[in-house]
Amino acid sequence: MNRHGVSDAFGLILQHDLEAMCGWAPVAYENSDCEGIHQMRVSLRRMRSALSVFSRVIAPDLLSLWSDDMRWIANALGPARDMDVFLNESISPLAGKTPFTHGEQVLRELTRTRRDQLQLQLQQTLNSQRYQNFIKEFSKWLENHGWFQWDMPARDRLKMTQSVRDFAIRTLDRRLSKTCQRGKDLASMSDEQLHELRIECKKLRYATDFFSTLFPGDKLRNFVQNLKAIQNILGLMNDVAVLPSVIDPLLEGVSDPEVLRFAGAVFGWRAKGYDDARKLFEMRWSQFMVTSPPWQHDK
Repeated sequence: MNRHGVSDAFGLILQHDLEAMCGWAPVAYENSDCEGIHQMRVSLRRMRSALSVFSRVIAPDLLSLWSDDMRWIANALGPARDMDVFLNESISPLAGKTPFTHGEQVLRELTRTRRDQLQLQLQQTLNSQRYQNFIKEFSKWLENHGWFQWDMPARDRLKMTQSVRDFAIRTLDRRLSKTCQRGKDLASMSDEQLHELRIECKKLRYATDFFSTLFPGDKLRNFVQNLKAIQNILGLMNDVAVLPSVIDPLLEGVSDPEVLRFAGAVFGWRAKGYDDARKLFEMRWSQFMVTSPPWQHDK
């Protein structure tokens, strides 16, 4: 990528993630592996992050339409993904480990029934004209470099043809600064603020991934590994924080005491995991804050 200008880098990044998303779409459609939905959502987040990263050099009005469609697809996939996470990370780990066997079975069945309903909605989205048009038109836009016009003002053309390395360093500096700013008052952060920090960490991680080939070596790999560990911890904490919004609708109208007891056991077990994760996060974050960004050595 070091030989490319910003415009070329932008196209390469989006093309890679679009191909990844399309590759996982049949898996998500058939629900043959829960990674299908997850990886589609990752690709969508990465593409939206790329649109944000490059919005300083590419007119935002050229990007907003694609971003809206990507958000729509991701939102359509989200509820099914939430059920997968709840089933695999909240119910399955407690299988046979509580005295509420009947309650576990019923809650599992309620979750699977809801998951099946959401699968039909997901399939409707992937079969929709809007989704098909997005794939077709976005692919064409990437192929034709639709953001680059030779009759554009010289200043805009210069921005797009600038060194991708210089652009990457400035971008990563901004992302890192914003991420650190979000986490400066760690002790007093609410669940909502931790979620916002998690989003900033994702944006920094994706930006680092985009430009990773420009900064080879162990320093960048170690930086990314530390950032990934923080992301995973924050993700676990967020899963616990949003657990009521996932489980409460499943329990609507349920009066069976054993089902409610098992649900309570799930809450209690995940709450303990949250407390442990928070302590680990504070340690990891303190280490991250004093880490020297690897790209700054290349200035």
